Amino acid sequence: MKIVLDKVCKSFDGRPVINDFSHVFETGNSYVIEGPSGIGKTTLLRIITGLTPCDSGSVTYDKIAKPRFAPVFQETRLINYLDAVRNVKLAARDLPDERIREELSRIIPEEELSKKVSELSGGTARRVEIVRAILSPSDVLIMDEPLTGLDDETADLVSSYISDNIKERIFIASSHNKRLCAGAHSLVLQ
Repeated sequence: MKIVLDKVCKSFDGRPVINDFSHVFETGNSYVIEGPSGIGKTTLLRIITGLTPCDSGSVTYDKIAKPRFAPVFQETRLINYLDAVRNVKLAARDLPDERIREELSRIIPEEELSKKVSELSGGTARRVEIVRAILSPSDVLIMDEPLTGLDDETADLVSSYISDNIKERIFIASSHNKRLCAGAHSLVLQ
């Protein structure tokens, strides 16, 4: 599968954010979009997923009408009164709880898994979202600054977890952190 962006442009209030961006994203490859804050990385991810329309240009999907996206947004999108396992289960309904718990415990301490999300630190909640995306049936993993709020050791652990679980999907992330998917194709927005 391919996602083809051709001359994509986007402005907000007359201010250009993305200008004439073209790229082909292919299955089995990882891409990290880099650039300073405010350059349009999040906007580009939202255009790719169809959450934000582009002003001009096009986004097309090769070999599939509309891919299934598994996103991790910058802001937490978990249900606060549920624990980590229940939050992941919402997206990975067919997986047994034991498998979900096993995956979560690869990057989160076991004692955190039964706590309500509202009781977790921001970094731990972020890791719950990453596992949820990884375990979701999807064609494309989209992660907006997935290593934000993580110390170096945890960022390395999470980056390895992501790399080990991309499989035959397209992985597209925005990041300031060079740890993220060391072998990924780097796209610099300017």
